[in-house]
Formats: sequence, structure tokens, C-alpha cells
Amino acid sequence: MRKTVITISRQYGSGGGEIGEQLSGNLGIPLYDKQLFMEAACQSGIHRDFFENAEKRGQDRFSYMYGSVTAGHTTLSDRIFLEQSKTIRRLAEESPCIIVGRGGNKILWDLPGALHVFIYAREAYRKRRIVELYGVPEPDADRLIRQLDKKRKSYLLNYTEQVWGDPRNYHLCIDSGYTGIENGVKIIQALYLADESTKM
Repeated sequence: MRKTVITISRQYGSGGGEIGEQLSGNLGIPLYDKQLFMEAACQSGIHRDFFENAEKRGQDRFSYMYGSVTAGHTTLSDRIFLEQSKTIRRLAEESPCIIVGRGGNKILWDLPGALHVFIYAREAYRKRRIVELYGVPEPDADRLIRQLDKKRKSYLLNYTEQVWGDPRNYHLCIDSGYTGIENGVKIIQALYLADESTKM
């Protein structure tokens, strides 16, 4: 059985989003990143702005600012994760796709045909990318990398109980600073298209 879904977890500035976009174009399957916000917001009735920054917030005061939203004392952050999870599961079961972030690897771990990838790179490479591509001032780059990585780590630990970046949580880990974006795409694509019967 060939793979049908790719989930991409990534360090900030490592190029995981770019890799996902290229894979989407090469394979002819949709990529869901910010689109997930719209999908989940439409399903839940919660404004999409809350979804858009959920992963970047991590586990912080956001959960407590809005207090209980159900009789079970579920926070708004909890509801957002639940709605995103339901959307990820539905999209993955409907058709082949690529899911970027949002704990997709944990949510779809038991899905047959899913390929889970983690993209990372050395800090110097990531810093150069965010300065050149995102226009982040160089003095702010180090702080932003540490801040967003910490938020993502906290978010995933809180909602999925997984250690972000632990290779045991993925099928494939790629150092994009070593392979480059293009070769990273080729590696993932080759594994995605490989027939399961060829594996040991």
C-alpha cells in the first residue's frame, strides 16, 4: 500500500512549509496549513483568528483568559485543538493530502498510509532564512527562533503528550540545512511513492 498522507512538523525557519508546498505541486495533492484555520473555524463557529495563532501561543495565559466554554470546563484553547484535530482527521480520510503542523503526526499516527516527517536545521541556517525570506531584522531573529520553537514544543506537549522533535514520533527526520530544500523534497517524495512491499 502506498502512502496517502504526509504530515510535516518543522522548526521555525527550517523550510518545512516550503517543502510542503513543493511536494503539493509535485504530487498534485492539496496542502493544508492556514487552510485548516478556515476549515476548523467554519465547523466550530469559533472565529478563525483564534485558530491562526494557536500553535504559536503554546500553553500560556490564552487558555485561562477566556475561562470555561463548556460545562466540562474546557478552555477555548482545548476546543480549538479538538476542532482542528477533527478537521485534520476528516481531510486525511477523504483524500490524499499534506498536513503542516498542528500535531498532525500524533493525530494521524494510526492512519494507514500516513508518512510523518520532521524538518529541522541548525540555528544559523534558520536565522539566515528568516532574515532573507521573512524580512525579520537580524537582531530579532535569534529571539524569534527560540520563542516560537518553545511555543510549538509546549503546544504539542500539552495537547499530544509528545516531545517535539523526538525522532520516535516520526518516520523521517530531515536536516534541511544539510540536504537543501530541493533534495529534502525529493527524499520525502521518493518515500511517499515507494511501494510498501519493497520495504524490509
